[in-house]
Amino acid sequence: MNVSIRQSAAFLVMVTSLASAGAGNAAEAEASDKRPVVLQPSSNVTYVVVAAGLAGPRGLVFGPSGTLYVTEQAGGSIAAVTPDGRVTQVANGFTDPHDLAIDAHGNLYVADSGANRVAQISPAGAVSTYIGDVEFPVDLDFSPDGDLLVCELHRGRVIAFKGREMTRVIASRLSWPHGLAFGRAGDVFVNENTGNRIVKVSRDGKVQKVTDIERPVGLAIGPSGELYVAQPQVGKLSKVRLDGTTITLLEGLAEPRDPAFDATGNLR
Repeated sequence: MNVSIRQSAAFLVMVTSLASAGAGNAAEAEASDKRPVVLQPSSNVTYVVVAAGLAGPRGLVFGPSGTLYVTEQAGGSIAAVTPDGRVTQVANGFTDPHDLAIDAHGNLYVADSGANRVAQISPAGAVSTYIGDVEFPVDLDFSPDGDLLVCELHRGRVIAFKGREMTRVIASRLSWPHGLAFGRAGDVFVNENTGNRIVKVSRDGKVQKVTDIERPVGLAIGPSGELYVAQPQVGKLSKVRLDGTTITLLEGLAEPRDPAFDATGNLR
């Protein structure tokens, strides 16, 4: 089954009927170039566009009200997409922003890659530097313990912060770490973009390959523990089962990036 993309601006797509994942919906940031999107017959997937007109959408995170926050890499800004599809700008002035995280107080954290910092946006919209002197941060996520994990692309490592203070190195000597997610046992899954694989980092720091996969960027864990990974250089959205088996869900996407699950188990 082929679906033609008609939008002329960058947009978010929502993947629906994700029956094989045991979840409801999924969506990803991607840029339109009117290429055909190939839906794999075995994946039980369809999708719709949920927001258009975004300037290079990538990092996604959900707020408690269901609002989806999106980095606009090309525009240097952060946008909010309400459940009914309305788009507003939250903050601007960033340099090549890549990803977002949100804390329990509603503060947003921005991987402001070109400025080598993690910025904070308060619920009132005030922007400040939260962590400085990080080498091209590209991905952020809060651990179950409340630590903020940061992928430093150029240094090839994942580091953890308690507040503004770095506490430890989670993993090092990685090949362009670009995407991380937490497993149920406390393991951290990390994409190695130029290493063409996904690895699992245990609590004691042991690094183990999960699967080989071409140029992964952005990672999310589904309700059943399976991994969902975007592959922008090859235009795919894939699912990785717990045994390492990889299934292509969508092909022909224009630079898909950064899948994220909402609070109800839907992937966007």
